[in-house]
Amino acid sequence: MPLLAFLGVSIVLTFSHGHYGPSFVIGLTGVLVSLTAIELKRPKSVLNGAPPTLMWIAAVIVGTFLLGSNSQLIYAQQVPETKSLVNSIIAALALASLMPLALLFGKPWRTRVLLVLTGAVVLLLLVTRRHVLWASPQPFIDVWTSSVQAVKYFFDGKNPYMENYVDIYGGRYDYIPSFPYLPMWLLWSSLFAWFGKGAMDVRASLVGADVIITAALVGLGRVYWKEWERPLLAAAAWLACPISLFVLEQSWIDTLLSAALALSFWFLARRWWWQAGLAVGAAVATKQYAVIAGGLLLIWVWRSGGKQAALRFFGAAAGFGLALIVPFMLSDPARFTKFTLSSWADAKPRPDSLSLAALIAHSLDFGTPEGMQEHYAKIGWIGPAVVLALLVVLWRRKAPTLRSAILFIGLAYGWMFEFARQAFCNYYHFVAFFFLVAALLPTLKDPPPAAVPAVVK
Repeated sequence: MPLLAFLGVSIVLTFSHGHYGPSFVIGLTGVLVSLTAIELKRPKSVLNGAPPTLMWIAAVIVGTFLLGSNSQLIYAQQVPETKSLVNSIIAALALASLMPLALLFGKPWRTRVLLVLTGAVVLLLLVTRRHVLWASPQPFIDVWTSSVQAVKYFFDGKNPYMENYVDIYGGRYDYIPSFPYLPMWLLWSSLFAWFGKGAMDVRASLVGADVIITAALVGLGRVYWKEWERPLLAAAAWLACPISLFVLEQSWIDTLLSAALALSFWFLARRWWWQAGLAVGAAVATKQYAVIAGGLLLIWVWRSGGKQAALRFFGAAAGFGLALIVPFMLSDPARFTKFTLSSWADAKPRPDSLSLAALIAHSLDFGTPEGMQEHYAKIGWIGPAVVLALLVVLWRRKAPTLRSAILFIGLAYGWMFEFARQAFCNYYHFVAFFFLVAALLPTLKDPPPAAVPAVVK
C-alpha cells in the first residue's frame, strides 16, 4: 500500500501541478484515508507488506513513462539541452521497459542484468536533472530569485536575512518579499554556487540532494535486505517520480529536507543515534515544519533505544540545528523571526491550494482569500490535532518499527497539509517521499544493530 500511495500522490501531482481541483483533492484524500486506516487497523496486513521486485519495476516504468510523456517543465526554452533532456528520459524509459525481462533469467544472471539496467536508469535520471538547469535557466518563481539573491548577499559578506528583496509578483499575493528559508538551505546552496564559480543557480544543490537521497535509500535498504535489487529500484522509483523535474525547475527546497531525513533514517536503522540527530538538526535548520519529523523520530528513538539514545539523538539535533540558525538571527532576532516564521504563519489561506480546506471553502461558497480567512479557524485545528494523535499512537504502539515511524511522518504531513493555509506541489512531493521509504522497509521487526547488511530474505 505505501508504494501504491507513492504512485497515487505522484500521479495526482502530475496532472494537477499541485493546484486545486475537486477531483485532485478527492483522489489525494482517498489515498491518505486508505493508507491511514490500513496502518492504524492492520499495520502488518498484506497490503502494507514490502512490495515484490516486480512492483518496484512497475513503479519505475510508470514514472519514466509519465516523464517521457511530459517532463512537466513550464519555463523550458528551445535550446539543445531541452532535446537532450527528452532524449535522456526516453533512454531511461527504454531501459526500464526491459527490466521485466531480467526476471526470466535464473540467478545470478537475473541479479546482474537487473542491477545493470536499474543502475543505468538511475544515472540517466540524475543526468536529466542537470539538463533541467540548462533547459529552464530562469524560472519565474520567488524561491529561485530570493535564493539566488540571498547567496549573492552571503558572498558579499552580508546577512541575507537582514537585506531587502524584490516582489516579482508586483503585489498580486499576500506575500512579504524576503528570504524565508532557514540557514541550512542558504549554506548548502551557497556551497554549490561556490563550486560552480559564481554561476549562482541554487538548483544545482538540489541535484546534489537527490544524489544523497539515492545513496541513502540504497544504504537504508541494505540494512534490511540481503540483495541490492530492491534498494536500487527504490532509488530509481524516487528519481522517476513524474513530477520531480517540475519540482526541481521551481527550485523548491524540500528535496534538501528529504535528503537530510533520508540520511537520518539510514543512521537510525544502524542505531547511530547522534549521527542521526545531526541529520535531523540539518533538516530542522532547512525548513520550519521539519520539527514534526523530528518529534516523531524522537519518540521512535526513545521507544526503540531507550532514554540515553533519545538524549543523544535530541542533543545532537538541537545542538546542530541551533548552531546553524543562531548566528544568522543574533543581529536582529525580530527581523529574522518575522521573515522565517511570521511570513508563513500570518499568510492568508490560498483558495487554489490542493487541500480539503480549499475544497470545503469552494463547496460552501467562501472560496476567496478573505472568505477562507474568516472560516479557516473552524477547520485549521484539524491538521495539528491529527499530528498530535499520530504522536500518541506511535508512543503507545508496542515495539514500533522504523517503518511505522516513517509512515506516520508521511501521514502526519499529509493530513497537516490537507488543512493548511497553503498546500502545493512541493508539499505533497515531500509527503510521497515518506511513503516510498516506508514501502522499502518490511513490516517485520527492525534488525539488531549488528545485523548489517540485512536480516530479511
